[in-house]
This record gives sequence, C-alpha cells and structure tokens, in this order.
Amino acid sequence: MQQPRKRRWLWWGALFIIAAGITIVCLSTALSPQPHQQKLSKVERQANDVPTVFVPGWHSTSYSTQLITDDIVSLGVTNVITTVRVTPQGKFIFVGPKIDANSRQLIRIVFENNRAGEVQYAKWLHQLLAYLYTQDRLRRVNLVGHSMGAYASTLYTFQHGAGAGLPAVNKLVTLAGPFNGIIGRQPVSEFFHPNDGTTWTDQPHQNHLEADGRPAIVHPEYARLEQYAPQVPKTLRMLNIYGDLGDGSQSDGVVSVPSATSIGYLVKNRIAVFHQVRVIGPNAQHSALHEHNWQVTQNVVKFLWPAFGDRATQIGR
Repeated sequence: MQQPRKRRWLWWGALFIIAAGITIVCLSTALSPQPHQQKLSKVERQANDVPTVFVPGWHSTSYSTQLITDDIVSLGVTNVITTVRVTPQGKFIFVGPKIDANSRQLIRIVFENNRAGEVQYAKWLHQLLAYLYTQDRLRRVNLVGHSMGAYASTLYTFQHGAGAGLPAVNKLVTLAGPFNGIIGRQPVSEFFHPNDGTTWTDQPHQNHLEADGRPAIVHPEYARLEQYAPQVPKTLRMLNIYGDLGDGSQSDGVVSVPSATSIGYLVKNRIAVFHQVRVIGPNAQHSALHEHNWQVTQNVVKFLWPAFGDRATQIGR
C-alpha cells in the first residue's frame, strides 16, 4: 500500500517542479528588456531599411558615437554596426560587417585626425559615400551628425545630397549644430582652431534671429551654408535637435541657441520636412546630447525608423 502512495507523491512533485520552471522562464522572458527584431511589412521595410551614417564632431574618438548607437541597438532597430576609420590621407579602414545597402545598418565614422575641422569632415564624408556608392551600391543614406559633424553633414547634403554617383540623402539629423559659430574660447589659438573659416567668436546673447529666421550676425560658416542652400534636395527630411541649459546662457555651453537654430532659415520652403526639438536642462549640455540621452534617442528613432517609434517611447519612460 505504501508504494502507490509514494509514486503519487513523486508524480505530483515532478509536476510541481515542471510548472514552476515554466513560470520562471515565462516571467524572466516577459521582464527582461530584449531588443526584439520585429517583422516589418514590405512598405515599412522600404521606409525604414536605409543605412545610417553617424558623423562625429571636433576632438571626437571611437567612443563619441558609441553610446547613441548602443541605445538604438537596445531598442531592436538593428544589431549590425560597422565602424569606418578615416585616415588623415582619406583612406578607409572598415571594422565589422560589409555594408548592406538595403538594411538598417549603423555606420560609425572615426576621424583619425579629429581636429581637421568641419569643412574637411564634409570632404571625407563625400569621399566615403562615393566609395560606398560604387563598392556597395549604396543608393540611399541617412546622416546623423553631432556638433561639427552636424555642420559637416549639412554642408555635404547641401553640396552633394542629390549629386550623381552618390547615395541620395534620405533623412538628416543634426545634434547641437554650430551652423553660425561656436561660443569663443579666449584666447583662440591655432592649436584649437581649424583653418577652414570656422569662427569661435560667438557669445551668449550676442546674436539673435530676425523675424524671418536669418541671424542678425552672419559668420563665415553660415555664409558658406547659405551659398549652397539652394542646392539642397527638395525631398530631404530633416530633424534638428539643440540644447538649452536653461541657465540663462541660451546655449548648450558650446553652441548658442541662435547658432543652432539658424539652420531653419536655410531649409524652410526648400525641403520636404523640417522638425526642430529643444532639449532643456542639464541633459542639454553639448556633449550630453549624444550620451545615453533618451529624449534625443527617442526623437532620432521615431524620425529615422517610424516602425520602432512606439518601442522607443515605451523604453525611454
């Protein structure tokens, strides 16, 4: 009589252990933040599957674009990242998977000469995209630039965004762009100043935008953009994100609000879409705009990859 009862207890015990195991697995799966690769329709793929090039700014390193691209990967947009080191001679060293022209691949640029300045960055970007057009059949591209990288991306887009033998610029995101000067350092030495017309002579409250959006004081780098603005692709969609520390300086500590927002005058009525987002408070500091800044990441993801916008909003809460 003892044997059947013992078997019954063993059977119920095994059943309990199995049920508990299944529950634990289900709970851990539900609670763990996993970057699921969601399935997209054909129409969604056409809209979202465009490689994106990240262009860093002055004195940048390989770390400069890593945090924002890591955040994008964590949202499940893609898990494919390729780094391109650009030598001072304009040669390219690729680290990572081959470029897939029909994907959401992230391409991070590292300038080995990281003090060459925004005009030279734009030239290297031109050379890189021409190379990818020929070698990898890249026909469309998104650009995300921070600081001088934002200026370089904009200058490139104005000059070559619809050029033959180059990928069309689909969407452009600019973070903390010094479109009309940088807040000056005193004294401005040659060591810290590229010889390309960039001015570090702006000051908080020194400039303002007129009623039509054009800056009252026009610095050389803005005049350069203004020269090429009529060539900007009419199909371009652009998102401009800028910082305001909220401390009365009307700046992100490096770029004044009038400088960062002066780009609006050059693209209004010329491109398909122009959005502008202000980040305010401590997270609006110049470098903080691309360092695990969820407000920035949310806006970038929703703009570049609309199919992942809901997920970006949920995780960023």
